[in-house]
This record gives sequence, C-alpha cells and structure tokens, in this order.
Amino acid sequence: MNNENFELMGNAPIPRTILKLAIPTVLSTIVSLIYNLTDTYFIGMLDDPIQLGAVSLAFPVFMVIQAVGNIFGNGAPSYISRCLGAGRNEESRRTSAVSVYVSIIVTLVMTVLCFLFINPILNILGASQDTIEPTRAYLKVIIGFSCIMILQIILPALLRSEGKVKQAVIGMIIGTMLNIVLDPIFILVLNQGAAGAAWATVIGNFFAVIYYICVFVKGHTSLSIKPKDFRPSARIFKEVLKIGLPNSISQIIMSLSNVILNNLAAGYGDYVISAYGVAGKMISMVFMITIGYVSGYMPFAGYNYGAGKIKRLKSAMRFTILSGTCLCLVILIPFIWLSPAFMRAFTSDEKIIEVGIAFLRAYAWIVPFMAIQMTFMSTFQAIGSAVRAMLINLGRQCLFYIPFLYLFNHLWGLTGLLYAQTGSDICTTILAILLAIPMLRGLNKQEEL
Repeated sequence: MNNENFELMGNAPIPRTILKLAIPTVLSTIVSLIYNLTDTYFIGMLDDPIQLGAVSLAFPVFMVIQAVGNIFGNGAPSYISRCLGAGRNEESRRTSAVSVYVSIIVTLVMTVLCFLFINPILNILGASQDTIEPTRAYLKVIIGFSCIMILQIILPALLRSEGKVKQAVIGMIIGTMLNIVLDPIFILVLNQGAAGAAWATVIGNFFAVIYYICVFVKGHTSLSIKPKDFRPSARIFKEVLKIGLPNSISQIIMSLSNVILNNLAAGYGDYVISAYGVAGKMISMVFMITIGYVSGYMPFAGYNYGAGKIKRLKSAMRFTILSGTCLCLVILIPFIWLSPAFMRAFTSDEKIIEVGIAFLRAYAWIVPFMAIQMTFMSTFQAIGSAVRAMLINLGRQCLFYIPFLYLFNHLWGLTGLLYAQTGSDICTTILAILLAIPMLRGLNKQEEL
C-alpha cells in the first residue's frame, strides 16, 4: 500500500476517509444499476412479457455465478486489508494471486457442469413452455462466458481492499457504458431479445476486465496477479474461505430463494414473475447502493483492526451507521412516490405494473434500516468473524426469508409473497443488532488493553 493510502486508512479524519472510499463505490454501483435497468428497459420495449420473464427466471443462475466470484471477491479483500494493516505485504500479494487463479479453475469446472445439466436447470428455475427457449438462450451466453463475469467481480474487489477505489470504479464505468451502448443494438436492432442483453453484459465486462488486468500488469497496485505469486497455502485458504465461503453459500441460497419465489409466483401467472423482475431492479438498487456505501468502510475497518486501532474502527462504525441511514432515508423517496412511474418506464402491461408497485411499496418499510444491518455484517467480515457475518447473510435469504415465503403465501396468498422479504429483513436487522452487542463488548476490552 502506498504512503497516500496508508495515511488515508490509518490517520486521516474518519468522515473524510469513509466518504472518499465510499462515494466512488456508490457512484460505480449506481452506474452498474443503470446498466441493469437498461437491460430491462430495452427488453421492455419489445412489449413481450415472455422475454421480460426469461431474464427474471435466469437471474438465480446469474446470482450463483456471482456467488462463486464472491468466495474470493469478499473473502480475499477482508484478509488482504488485515494483512496490509499488519504490514504483511508479501502475504497480501500471494492472497490476491491465489484468489484470481483458483476462481478461474472453479469457474471453468462450473461452466462445464452447467452446460451438461442445462435442461434440468431450466426445469428447476420454473421455466414454462413459453419462457424456456428465451431463458435457455440467455443462460447459454452467461454460462459460456462466466469466467469473465467472475474476474469482473474479483479484480475490482482486490483493488478496493487496498483503498484503490478510483481504479475499481473506472473499470466498472467502462463495462457499464459499453453495455448501455450495446443493449439496443443486440436487443432491438439484431432482434436477439433476452440473449442480446446477455451478450451486451458479457462484452462490457470483458473490456472492464482488460482494464483491470492492465492496472495490475503495470504495477499500479501493491497486489499481484502474476503466476509467480500463485503460491497457495493452508493459511490463505483458511482466512479467505472463512469469510468468502459463507458469503457465497448465502448468495447461492439467495438464488434458491429466488427460484422458490418464481415457482410460487408462477401459480398466480407469468405476469407476477415479470412484475417482480422489474420491481426487483429497484429493490436491488437500495440494497446495492447501501452495500456500495458500506464497502468503502469495510477495507478501512479491516486495516485498522489489523493495525490494532480499535477506537478508530469503532468511530468509523458509528459514522457509517448514521450516514448510511441518512442515505437510506433519501433512497426511500423513490419507493414511496415514484414506483408507478418506475414500473411504467419498463412495461405497459397494467397487471405487471400493479403487482410491481405493490412489491415496491411493501419493501419500503425496511429501507430505512438497511445501513444498520449491512454495517454490522461488513464489520464482522472485516474483523474475520465469519460465523456472525454468515448468520446475517443467511438470515436475510434463508433462515427467515424461505420460511416466510411459504408461510405468508399460505396465509395471505400473493399479498404474502409481496411482504416476505420485508418481514425477513426486519428480523435480520434485529438479529444483526443482537449479534453486534457481544462484538462491541469484545472491541471495548481490546481497546482497554
């Protein structure tokens, strides 16, 4: 880590540091969301609920690919930040190289398996006779180039772990802008529908990955992706996997919960799946923007924990919770007042619009509390407390959400499905607070020593 980043992480004023690390990440997240919305917008222009539904049905597979990337995309940065804080630079270089090459190997194996079992996968996703072919076309592109998708997750995460947020953001902007330009070409001009959105995403990510590789090759980072630094060790795998694997498992479970939601929603008609596909974009916006903001805090927390600066870590935690909550209150405005306009921007089908608005209004209840949940989860990740981080992740998408899907659907039908995620997030936030109490006591004891 260069002197500027060392000064920023270790000694600069906390609000300025967190904002300097977080704001670029939030902006890059917003840009990323824009290109996700662009996919939905141009597919919506086809005025074909089947194509719109295909993207929603394929989304769980997309999430599984992200989950594989997040094994190292979340696990490695946590360990790297702690290593840099403790001055163990050689270990951080080895960790970054191991993360990249092992993830590529795992992804190649996963790609082969997905192609071998693509028909059973389509059945599990809940594809109907109408949606199966466009869903298959979308998946073939995403699965075939999943290595690119994985690297687009891992490489910027490694850069953020040492405070190089600017370079991480530039690559994301490159990928996003290309995706926005290519979407109308592939979807409308070449008439490829959902598959066209997949091609635009893959090509955009490819050029983003090229940029990230150039950053590493030119030596603009203290980390490494050189083959000579690929020296795996039991310690690296232990430290990376204890954070990354629970995150990955929780994301795979999130994919499973989406499959369950799609199958339950299909009982009310394909239009409900399409409605959630559109509304889910806006729900993802608040979640990803909050995650993006808190991501600026996480390397800071890991670095200062590794350096033994507990008071600085606790002050940053308080600032992130307060400022993040203010951000969430601002984000709440679109959920309350702009949801009808948002839905109509992507479809003219009144049934899809009505259900989508209901989804958004139901989720608005939890938005003000997301920063609390995410900050505590990121703190657990930063200090290496894998079990508590996993419990929050699993709580949101498994321990609470999946039972609530079945229970609420049984009790209240479609309305129950709308509120299952809301109920899950409320319970998860309470769980996060309860788990944070002993952590804060432990940090207080460390500070006194």
